[in-house]
Amino acid sequence: MQEYIVKAGDTLSAIAKRFLGANADWREIARINNITNPANLQIGQKLRIPVATPPIIQNPDVVTVRNTLQGIYPPNKIAISFTTVGSDVIAKLLNTGQQESFAKTKDLGLYRLGIFKLRDFITFGSGLLQQVQMSPSEIKVMLVTSANEGSLDAINTWDSQYLSFGIFQWTLGAAEQQGELPALLNNLKRRYPSEFQYYFGQFGLDVTSLDGITGWMSLNGNRLVSATDKNLMRQPLWALRFAIAGMDVLVQSVQVVHGISRLDRFYFTPSQALQGFTLSQILSSEFAVALLLDHHVNRPSQVIPCVADAITRSRLTPAQIAQSSTDSEALIIQNYLTLRETFGGTNAMTKSRERAELARQSIATGNLSPQRFSFRSNRQSRPT
Repeated sequence: MQEYIVKAGDTLSAIAKRFLGANADWREIARINNITNPANLQIGQKLRIPVATPPIIQNPDVVTVRNTLQGIYPPNKIAISFTTVGSDVIAKLLNTGQQESFAKTKDLGLYRLGIFKLRDFITFGSGLLQQVQMSPSEIKVMLVTSANEGSLDAINTWDSQYLSFGIFQWTLGAAEQQGELPALLNNLKRRYPSEFQYYFGQFGLDVTSLDGITGWMSLNGNRLVSATDKNLMRQPLWALRFAIAGMDVLVQSVQVVHGISRLDRFYFTPSQALQGFTLSQILSSEFAVALLLDHHVNRPSQVIPCVADAITRSRLTPAQIAQSSTDSEALIIQNYLTLRETFGGTNAMTKSRERAELARQSIATGNLSPQRFSFRSNRQSRPT
């Protein structure tokens, strides 16, 4: 069950069509919400909306992981079936009979924690990291941030974002909204078109992203916009297809580069809230960047205003910090972390204190530096 707040011009029939499909009966929504007169909808009224059941795909198939770097190309498609035992979602390859529990059910869909960690990729995919010119600082920051989010093959289809994937859990986006996942896939399509076609394109999936940040996904030529459209991606079949893609080292490398490029959107960009300065001019330690990136992945709109408030609480100005040789970073971070726990009220960052503690532990183990100017980026020399 999902919740919808009535807006001006809404009717029960329009709401039913939007969330449940063209052939939906508005009377089901009326029954669930004890509405006797559909003409008396009130703006701001909360409605409970049932979740449309995705259609069952006949003869579903997937591909298995291939290794382009080593020239390993498995059969193109394999028929598959799904069963659920308790909370385990089990996939069975019909050509061999091999079965594996790859996810667990939850609420509207399923989730998979994944088994491929970023640390493993950095160990075994060092050659790819050199190709994309990731600096040691960038790798350290990514390791800390990804530990709070997920594995390279992690999947979530149970919440309001319909489908989330990868180390930063990029999402398809809520109903009627663009999401960050299409931008990630667009990056994959641009860098490794053969891999995109193999894992996604041959199954009718395509993406568009005009700004490289968010975008739309389409299936068999139909853009996924409404709740009904996006509900298709909750199916175990698509979850498995994404999980398999997340095991490919080339797909993993795109996740890493796409993840660190997130800093371009807020860390290196001048902000009016910071009097025209950039965050990079104010907070420049590896520790600070890890905290900021983690916050931006979780609550992107809150990062800069939260830092601005922390500067004010520290009785400083952005100009004083950026132009001074005095190291005030520790004070600002202390105030920032205090504010971050409640910044945004009920929409504050998830588990802010616990996530910050993980970054602190990385300082203790020597995996992050708290020293000013310790963060070094290779963004200027990285291939676009």
